[in-house]
Amino acid sequence: KDHLTSISSICFGKIKAASHQLVSGGRDQVVNVWQMEEKCSLARSIPVFEEVDGVATVSVAELRQACGELKKSKEPFVQWLRSDKRPPPYLILTVGSKCLLRVWNPTDGKCIATLESPHAAKGVMRQVHCVDRTGTKIVTIGDDMNIVIWSLPEFKVASYIMGHNEEIVHVQLIPSLSWQDADEETAGAKASVSADRFVCIANDEHPRVVSVVGFGASLLRGHTDLVISCDVSADGRWIATGGKDQSVRVWSAETCTCVCLVAGHTAPVAAISFPKKRPKGPKGAAVADKLPLIVVSGSYDKTMKLWELPSPEKLAAAAAEGAVLEVQKAKITVIAHTKEVNDITIAPNNKCLASGGQDKLVRIWAFPEIKLLGELKGHRKAVWCVAFSPIDQIIASSSGDATVRLWNLRDYTPIRAFQGHTGAVLRVSFLANGMQFMSSGADGLLKLWQIRTADCAATFDEHDGKVWCVDIVGDRMLSGGSDSKLCIWRDSTSEQAKERHDVMAELAMKDTRIGVLIKEGKIEKALSLALDLDRPGQMRSIVTNYAMDTVSKTLEEQSNEGSKDASGASQKDVNLRRWVRSLSREQLEKFVGIVEQWNSNRRMAPMAQMFISLLLAEVPAETLQKLEGMNATCANLLSYFERHQARVEALLQKTFVFDLVLQSSGMGLALMDEFDNVEKADESSLPKGPYNPKGNTSKSEAALKSTMEVLLGGTSGDTKRTAEDDDDDSDADEDEEEEEEDNMEVAATGEDDEEDEESEEEDVKAAAPLQKKARTK
Repeated sequence: KDHLTSISSICFGKIKAASHQLVSGGRDQVVNVWQMEEKCSLARSIPVFEEVDGVATVSVAELRQACGELKKSKEPFVQWLRSDKRPPPYLILTVGSKCLLRVWNPTDGKCIATLESPHAAKGVMRQVHCVDRTGTKIVTIGDDMNIVIWSLPEFKVASYIMGHNEEIVHVQLIPSLSWQDADEETAGAKASVSADRFVCIANDEHPRVVSVVGFGASLLRGHTDLVISCDVSADGRWIATGGKDQSVRVWSAETCTCVCLVAGHTAPVAAISFPKKRPKGPKGAAVADKLPLIVVSGSYDKTMKLWELPSPEKLAAAAAEGAVLEVQKAKITVIAHTKEVNDITIAPNNKCLASGGQDKLVRIWAFPEIKLLGELKGHRKAVWCVAFSPIDQIIASSSGDATVRLWNLRDYTPIRAFQGHTGAVLRVSFLANGMQFMSSGADGLLKLWQIRTADCAATFDEHDGKVWCVDIVGDRMLSGGSDSKLCIWRDSTSEQAKERHDVMAELAMKDTRIGVLIKEGKIEKALSLALDLDRPGQMRSIVTNYAMDTVSKTLEEQSNEGSKDASGASQKDVNLRRWVRSLSREQLEKFVGIVEQWNSNRRMAPMAQMFISLLLAEVPAETLQKLEGMNATCANLLSYFERHQARVEALLQKTFVFDLVLQSSGMGLALMDEFDNVEKADESSLPKGPYNPKGNTSKSEAALKSTMEVLLGGTSGDTKRTAEDDDDDSDADEDEEEEEEDNMEVAATGEDDEEDEESEEEDVKAAAPLQKKARTK
C-alpha cells in the first residue's frame, strides 16, 4: 500500500541462505524494499525520479568474484566493487522512462552506475531480468521488440537478439572477397565472393549487421532519427547509412563502429552509393586503400552530392582508436531532379551513375565528374529503383506504374517493358549472369524475369505485405518487407537441372528395362513397370504384341506339328489374372484410371472391356470400393458401356446385310454346315430350269432363304440350327425359349406375327432377281 500508483515490476533479493527481500517498482517513481519475515513491512523507499518499468536484482558476491578476472579494468562500477569493504548482499537494476539502465544500492539508496540504452526506438527499455544464477548476465527488452544481453560487471553488450522487427525497409548483403592462387605482382587474380552477413534497416534509428547463420546481430548506434538508406562498399569493408537526421555515417563492417560522419544535406538522405568496381587482386586492393573513399548521396532536398572521404587506411586507424572523422563539405553538389531523389547507383565499371526520382525520370551522369549525359523518359509514376546490368550497357528501372523498363545506355532509348506486378515495383536487382533480374513489388510478390523473352520465369509469394527490398550476391538472395520477414533465398537452378537429368536418366533406364523384360518373355513384370511409369500406350502395345505373337506362333505350331519355339515356351506362363491379383493398392488405383481412359476410346474399348472383366473377377469388391474416386469411375464406365453395346448391336445388324449380299452372289459365308444336307436332298423333287438342267437348285438360293429367315425372325428349324451351332448340349426346350425371345425382339418393332410372314414373302420375291443375276454369273 506504500505505492501511490500501479506497480509495474517486482523481484526478490537474496540476503542470506534462506532469507529474501521483496523489491517493487511503480509509476510513482519509487522503488520499495520489503522485509519478508515481519508481515512484509517496508524496509526502505528509494526515489529514482523516473517511472519504473522493470526492476531486477543481482548478487554482489558473484560480481566481486567476477571482478578478479578484470584486473586491468578501469570501469567505475568495477572500481566500486573492489573498494567497498562492506557491500550490500545484492544490487537493484532499474529501467524506466529516462531510457537508462541504473544500478542502486538497497542499503543507502544511492545510484552506483548509469548506462545508456543500446536499444532503438529512442532507447526505451521496458524490462530487465537476470538470466543466470551467477548474476553475470542480464537482458533488457525495449520498445524495438528486441533483446540485448549484457555482460557484468563491466556492463558491456554481449550480444543482440532480433525478437521482432517492424517494417524492413532495406537489406543488403555484405560481400567478402578472397583470392586463391593470386600472384601479388600481377593484378589479374579473380576474386571469389561470398556473403555471410547483411545489413538490415528496420523502422528505427539503429541499423543492424546480422549473421546469415543464426541471425545474431550487432547494432550500429549513432543516428538520432530513422535510417532509410544504406549501401555497402564493393570490398565489403565499409557501410554507409543515411537517415532523417540529414547525415551520412560510414561504419566499419568488421567492428560495427562509426568511423566517419558526413553532414551537409538539408533533408532526409534517401539514397547512397559506393563505387562498384571491385579490386582485381591483393595488389589492387592495397593501392585502393591509399586512395580517398568516394560516396555519392541523394536527398529529399533534390540534390546529389559527391563526398571525398579519408582513405580506407585512415578510416581503419580511426576505427582502431575509436575516433569519428568528420567531413563538412561535399566535393560536388548538383540538383539531380526537380523532385525528391529516390535512388542512386554507380555502374560496375565506375564510369557513370544513374539516379531516379519522384519526377518520373532516370538520369545518367558521368562519374566522378557528375555531368549529365542523358535522360530516360517513359515511366508514368515515380522511379523507385535503378540497377545496372553486370554484363551489358543496359540499365533497369522500377516505378510506381507497376512496370520494370530496360534502357539502352548507348542512345538512352527504351528496350522493353516488363509488366506483371499489380502494384508499384519497389526494387529491381540483376542476377550474376546478367540474363535475368528479380523484382519486388507492393503486391507482396517477387518475380524472376527472362530478359530475352520478357517472360516471368517464376513468382514467389513468401511475403504477406509490401516487399521493400531485395539484394543478390552470388547464389544468395535476401528480401524484406512490411510483414517484418527476412527471407534468405538460395539459387537452386543447378540442383533442379541435376534432378531433371537424374529423372530422365532413370526413365531411360526403366525404358530399357521394359524392353529387356519383353525380350525375355517376362510380360507381367514389363506391364507392372510400364504401369509404375504411367505409360498406358506402352502397356497397350505390350498386350497387343504379346497377343499377336501368341496367335502367330500357335498357327505356326499347328502347321508344323511337333515344332515348338523355345522363346514361346516362356511366354506361355503369362497369366493376366495373376498379374491383376498381384497389383498393390496404388498400382490398382492407377490401373483403374487407365482402364477408364481406355474405355472412353472407341479403338481401346475391347481391351478395356477385357481388363474390366478381369478386375471384377479377380479383385475383391471390398478392395475396389476402397479405391479413391471409384463411384465416379463406375458411373463413367456404365455410361460408355451403353454406347459400346449400341455400337456392337448396330455392327451385328450390318453383318447380316453383308452376309445377304455375299450369299446372293453365290459366295455365302454363313450356314456352310448346311450345304452338305442340300446336296444330299432328292434331286428329282427340285424343279428344273434353264441354268439347272438337272433340276438342282443352287446352294446360294438355299443359303439366301436361310439368311432371310434369320433376318425376319426365322422358323423353329432355323432357330434350332442356330442353337445347335452355338451350343451342342442345348435341348429342344431351350431352343423354343430362344425362339420366343427372338420373336419378342422382332415384335418390338410394332408388327405382329402375321405381318412378319407377309413381309417375309415380299422379301423373298424381291430377292428373286438377285438370284437370277447370280445364276447368270
